[in-house]
Amino acid sequence: MKKSSTYLKTFSLMLSLGLVMSASAMAIAGLKPSSPNQDNQKLSETLVAGNKGLRFRRRRMRASRRRTGGFSRGVCKIGDQEKQVNVTALLPQLQSKELPDDPQESSTTEEIPVELTVEQTPTFLVHITETEAEEAVFTLMTENRDEVVYETTISLENKTPGIVSISIPESDPSDPENKLLQVDQTYNWFVTIPCDKNDWSQNPTAEGWVKRIAKEESLKQELAKTPDIEQPKVFVDHGIWTEAVSSLAELRERYPNNPQVQADWKDLLASVGLENLVAGRPVNSPE
Repeated sequence: MKKSSTYLKTFSLMLSLGLVMSASAMAIAGLKPSSPNQDNQKLSETLVAGNKGLRFRRRRMRASRRRTGGFSRGVCKIGDQEKQVNVTALLPQLQSKELPDDPQESSTTEEIPVELTVEQTPTFLVHITETEAEEAVFTLMTENRDEVVYETTISLENKTPGIVSISIPESDPSDPENKLLQVDQTYNWFVTIPCDKNDWSQNPTAEGWVKRIAKEESLKQELAKTPDIEQPKVFVDHGIWTEAVSSLAELRERYPNNPQVQADWKDLLASVGLENLVAGRPVNSPE
């Protein structure tokens, strides 16, 4: 692991001061290959049978006082022009019933939801509104934010407005023996649009938390016998958000005109308070 750079120390301090909104955190499942004809046949059967839609429920979670975490807005200045940019992590939003009943507890707790992954190389998703910025920075840190586990720059060329995916490699590129995500460890991740490289506190930043857990034998067996077109539901049933949303996002790219895939995407996002993103709007924007 690399020690935090100077700007990251500043960035971490900025986070500690609460200048970045927090969120629950989000990786692509290994999808089993199948032919388009098989997939279309399976989808037709699903439509005939009547699909009730994907609805995600957390398997585990921490108490939190933040309901709209994972969302941040800021102003990016490109040349002489300034434009507001919104960054939203595709993470479940907290509902009122999930918040502490005690107002004092709600105002003092610092815990936020931690989403799960079962993959060594997960994929995280963020929605970024239109921007002239050419890149974003992805940073993965240890749970206590004292070390940078992984950092990379993502090109935004021709990707905004829209959803941007970031995949974690298995090992540190500079140290192949150093596996990045360890089982039973929690990590804090950020996607930042570096509009102002001198003052990172003003940059739009989405934040999330993720914990890697071991892939249970029951999950392995279900995935092995399930067509790739239905694998997102397997992850939903097991409460694994990261793979549920990222595997479904990949299916959308593979089958952009398939009505059931599009319906599953809409239902999944709506079930966790992200329905606005279906229409390309930030989470807390008006209808």
